Amino acid sequence: MRRSLKQPTPPQLTRTVESRVAIRKHPVHPMLVVFPIAFLSVVAPLDLLYLWSGLPFWAQMAGVLNVAGLLMGLVAGAVGTVDLLLIRVVRRHVSAWSHAISAVTLLAVAAANTWLRWPDPVAAVWPWGLLLSSVMLVLVGVAGWLGGGLSFHHGIGVAGHEGGEDRGPDAPPEA
Repeated sequence: MRRSLKQPTPPQLTRTVESRVAIRKHPVHPMLVVFPIAFLSVVAPLDLLYLWSGLPFWAQMAGVLNVAGLLMGLVAGAVGTVDLLLIRVVRRHVSAWSHAISAVTLLAVAAANTWLRWPDPVAAVWPWGLLLSSVMLVLVGVAGWLGGGLSFHHGIGVAGHEGGEDRGPDAPPEA
């Protein structure tokens, strides 16, 4: 039986949409979102760690990271909103609006969780703190998935190239 060797397909040309808020063509929104993603996604595991260990440190750390994630999320959201409002192509994507709505919902839940935990982060964990942090974890996944799709599949908010085309790292030099 003969097997045919399949040649790898060349990278496809994709259109990219540059961010309006960038530093030397590096988009700011993707640089900022890593912080609220990291901070808010560990609040639920820290709540569980507190419930398992009984050490108040974990509940206090969950409260601190919740506040930090909310604040950094507000900054990242403001930058993302500028791109959403200033770039017509972005406003036409349903996934851009879905990403914005899920991110705003995430920030609202983070604000509620901050309000709940502010007076006493340890007492707030069970049951409502854990419930809110679990909802936040799901919303981080949803907003992150949609935002990643905008960048990786639609080329939105990425560093642009001459002619608006991303030729890929293995593309031959232009003649």
